[in-house]
Amino acid sequence: MCSKKEYLDLIEEVRKHDLSYFVQAKPVITDYAYDQLVKKIEEAERAHPDWISPSSPTQRVGEALTKGFKQVGHTVPMLSLANTYSREEVEDFIQRVQKMLGHSRVHFCAELKMDGVAVSVRYEKGRFVQGLTRGDGRKGDDITANMRTIRSLPMELSGCPLPEVLEVRGEVFMTHHVFQALNKEKEEEGEELYANPRNATAGSMKLLDPRQASSRNLSAVFYGFADENDPPMPTQYECHQYLKKIGFPVFDQELRQRCRDTDEILTFADKIEKKRHKLPFDIDGIVVKVDELKYHDQLGVTGKSPRWAVAYKFAPEQASTRINDITVQVGRTGVLTPVAELEPVHLAGSTISRATLHNQEEVERKDIRIGDMVVIEKGGDVIPKVVEVDKRRRPHDSHPWKMPRNCPSCGTHVVHTEGEVAVRCPNSTGCPEQQMGRLAYFASKDAMDIEHLGEKVVEQLFQKKLVHRPSDIFALTKEELATLDGFKEKSVQNLYESIDRARHVSLARFILALGIKYVGEGVAELLAEHVEEIDELAKMNVEELKEIPGIGDKIAHGVVDYFKDPSHLKEIHMLLENGVKPKAMKLKKRKDHAFSDKTFVLTGALQKYTRDEAAQLIKERGGKVTGSVSKNTDYLLVGEDAGSKLDKARQLGVKTLTEEEFEKIL
Repeated sequence: MCSKKEYLDLIEEVRKHDLSYFVQAKPVITDYAYDQLVKKIEEAERAHPDWISPSSPTQRVGEALTKGFKQVGHTVPMLSLANTYSREEVEDFIQRVQKMLGHSRVHFCAELKMDGVAVSVRYEKGRFVQGLTRGDGRKGDDITANMRTIRSLPMELSGCPLPEVLEVRGEVFMTHHVFQALNKEKEEEGEELYANPRNATAGSMKLLDPRQASSRNLSAVFYGFADENDPPMPTQYECHQYLKKIGFPVFDQELRQRCRDTDEILTFADKIEKKRHKLPFDIDGIVVKVDELKYHDQLGVTGKSPRWAVAYKFAPEQASTRINDITVQVGRTGVLTPVAELEPVHLAGSTISRATLHNQEEVERKDIRIGDMVVIEKGGDVIPKVVEVDKRRRPHDSHPWKMPRNCPSCGTHVVHTEGEVAVRCPNSTGCPEQQMGRLAYFASKDAMDIEHLGEKVVEQLFQKKLVHRPSDIFALTKEELATLDGFKEKSVQNLYESIDRARHVSLARFILALGIKYVGEGVAELLAEHVEEIDELAKMNVEELKEIPGIGDKIAHGVVDYFKDPSHLKEIHMLLENGVKPKAMKLKKRKDHAFSDKTFVLTGALQKYTRDEAAQLIKERGGKVTGSVSKNTDYLLVGEDAGSKLDKARQLGVKTLTEEEFEKIL
């Protein structure tokens, strides 16, 4: 068994190999040898739990979140870039910069515009402490636990003098190889596929269980600082070099360039566009920044964007193809959506054979007909859409397309409500496509989150008459699941266990899964915070519902109308009978307690409570819990191995509580 020094040396060795692999792209050992080093660290930590270091590779995956992602304010706003699409617009940008500076002695740094998820990461004394999404620019979601799972993100910095606090901006992304493997896995499980790597990345960063996020093998790249004066750096180009020295993955040198004028910028853009589909990740253009950082403050920002940078976006790739047919899909709410069935065509790295036409109004506006030659593109390089019709090549016998008068799924006469664009099938209980849509929505990630139960599996279950309504899902046997095409023993077991896990669901998710009109994720959470159980919600009238902050007249009537339907009440009763146990979120807050209206921050490991349990006790007594210490913090609850939050609390004079003191007041 190794000593503590040998244990810490192993961690340092792994950190160096991470640097060699992810930052320098020069691995010096095999994956097997790397895994053996990690195993030695795991063995040492099992024998000596008190040794465990925050820098250990085992600490990249933490506990699952139970309450979603909290929002945290950015120390410096994360602005979005203004877009340019032409030479003229790039020239306009350069001229504006020169005019504001009063001279033309300015350079530009051109680099890749990644098509991923923008993030800001914070280090204190060289150690990673927090990761945030961009959010609305002022506040972002705290994704610290999931950021830890990204192996290219250094947990500890070294190599240069470091400021006490360093906040770095970058992008999280998924490589094409990882994306294809993920979608292949989802296809085999019968789940809905991700549209593109960016969507897959965003979905992965919002997984509540870091273990799941870790399995997604995300990558990251970094390109700048939140505060450009800390550390002091002369140019944007040199920021990349500094970031690489202290351990961050950055753009390769050939993927960034210092430029003097429009010609050099666009020459670089042309070079990158030609390489675009050979890169292992998605980009949608380049970013052009004033290189001299001293000019950034002088140039300033507009309401949403910096004046010292713009994005030059590549034109969406387009292709020409023929519409062989227009079919109609029926959604879970009965909405009919026309879909163009295309002659398959290759576009932006994939083969496109279908494109949504949205609604009858859109078809009429563009005069889209069966047999037409059309130009299609991927909107934002994501969703295929019909841009225009080549009417010169239109067949002579073509005629305008009309929405069918009867539902293609059940034959019921469709209806069009005045003031709505949508055409609907009113047969909500007897229309097969609506039933399948509701089942798929019920099982989806946002609702009951039943893993391995995607749309294709739902369709099979429905067609085999094994499932007609959501409650049937929880009555399925292993023998019935084994009848599904392509399902072997492991697939059956995985789905059976997922269904069983889904019985324990938050009341908010359960409300959302019911598919109540006008009730989305946010409204479902509002409702769940104000009731103990679903029966209580079912008995509320419009006026009672409207007393809940955020619930208006339309939503209140939607909820009341839903629970008036006896078939809905019967279905809820059957779900509960089949073992579904929605867990209430309602807090009975005390206003007479010492914690009432007090703001808490928690740090370190508590002995008698998990952090979630301690936070719940505080909230029940009228207090609130935040993630970072500020002058507005009333108490810092301190456990063992407290980190930098304790130092900050002492600096600001925030009162600290030991676990014993906390219990006495509790």
